[in-house]
Parts: sequence; C-alpha cells; structure tokens
Amino acid sequence: ALVGLFAVVISDQSVYCDPKMCPSYNNQPRHHIGCGNNGHFKSNCSADAEIIEMTKEKKILFLKLHNRLRDRFARGKVPGFKTAARMPMLKWNDELAKLAELNVRTCKFEHDECRATKICPYAGQNLAWSASFPDFQDVNYVIKNSTREWFNEYRFANQAHTDRYTTGSGNGGQIGHFTAFIHEKSDKVGCAVVKYSKGEDQYKEYLVACNYCYTNMMFEKIYTTTTGKPCSQCKNKKCGKVYKNLCDKSEEVEPIPDVLKQNRG
Repeated sequence: ALVGLFAVVISDQSVYCDPKMCPSYNNQPRHHIGCGNNGHFKSNCSADAEIIEMTKEKKILFLKLHNRLRDRFARGKVPGFKTAARMPMLKWNDELAKLAELNVRTCKFEHDECRATKICPYAGQNLAWSASFPDFQDVNYVIKNSTREWFNEYRFANQAHTDRYTTGSGNGGQIGHFTAFIHEKSDKVGCAVVKYSKGEDQYKEYLVACNYCYTNMMFEKIYTTTTGKPCSQCKNKKCGKVYKNLCDKSEEVEPIPDVLKQNRG
C-alpha cells in the first residue's frame, strides 16, 4: 500500500506543483498537499502511527454511509429541507483518497490548503478527530461516527443556507461539513484514516479525512430543489437501483464554479 502511495505522489509531482492547480486565495498562495510530499509520516507523529488500510470493505463502508444519507436527504426526509432534483451517487476515487492520506499523515487535525486534481480542480475536504483511552474504539465505529457527525450538522442549517451558501456556521454550530457532504457537484470521494498514540498516557487518537470532488463555494447553491420527485433533473431522468433517490450511477457532473460556467458561455 505504501509503494502505491509513493507511485501516485511521484508520478503526479509536477502536476501538483503547478501553480495553476492551486490559485491564490485573497492574494495568498496556496500549497498543494501533494507537492514535494514524500508520503512519510511527519516528525510530530508517534512511532506507532498507523494508516488504516483502505480495503475494499472500508471503501464500501465509506460509500454506503455517504450515499445512504445523501439518499435520505434527496428524498426530502430531513426536516427543514426540500427534495433534491439532482443528487448524484458518490463513487470512490483513489487519487482523492491518496491525497486524504497525505493529510492524515501529518497527525494534525488541520485542513490542507489545496488537494485539487485534474478531474476535481475544486476538491473539498471534511475532517474528524476522536480519541480514546484505553484504545477501545473499533475503526468502523470511528468511520461511522465521523460521517454521521458531518451529516448531523444539518440541525444547525436551514433551506436558506443550502439555497445560497454564505457561511460555514449556522444556528448554533458548524454546517460546512454537512453542505460538503450533500453537494450536488460532488460525485466522487476518497477517504483516509490514521491511528496514533498521544500524551504520556499513550491514549489513541484517530483522524479521518474525506476529500470530495467539489467544495462549498460562496454564493452558490448546494443543491437544486424540486417540488416533484427526486432525479427529475438527472441527465437521463433515472434514479439508481440501490439508492432510489440518487441519480443513476452513470450520472456525471461538472465540478466547476457557476461563475466559470457563465463566463465560458
């Protein structure tokens, strides 16, 4: 798995270091997590730091947790929110996952400045942290709890927040993880988990990172609403067979800001 990581980092090094991949923000340059990154754990990580292997089962778990909640949301079953007209099903993306792994290898609960890819030039990111002493937490529990906590931020949001995104904070709490979780311009996700010891008591900490193909953009809608049925604005008008309120798996989205689409004409 580690060899695979190095292969991805090295082969894409020139791409990740291209300034065009990470345009400056507020006149401040942004560093891509993959540029100059050798894939090692950072020096502040404990000697027993361990990347949880993203097995087929782990990937399926992440996807099920995301798509089940997106499906529920698209159906209009989350209090205070309308039905979604075009909510794509999330699919696993290995490159987004490898970049998420580079983030958690810092052993810091901190967003990286940029994790763009050619396919997902405006990639977003959700992070979660948990700790336990003694180490009683099952990794699957950590994954389930993290994704639920991100989605459950809907309690602090309302329809106005998703009709036009203007802030990452809602009525009493953060909402940015939730809005990234349900964004209609995201159809790809890749995640990573690290486990390491911390403090004199050597309690265990877990960091979870999920990178999405699109991020929250100021003044954009998070999803398109409808008074009709889900999938009414999917390109082929078809819902999926498993997730019956998400677009069919063949649905493709264009993960670029609305303003760029308008300028392009």
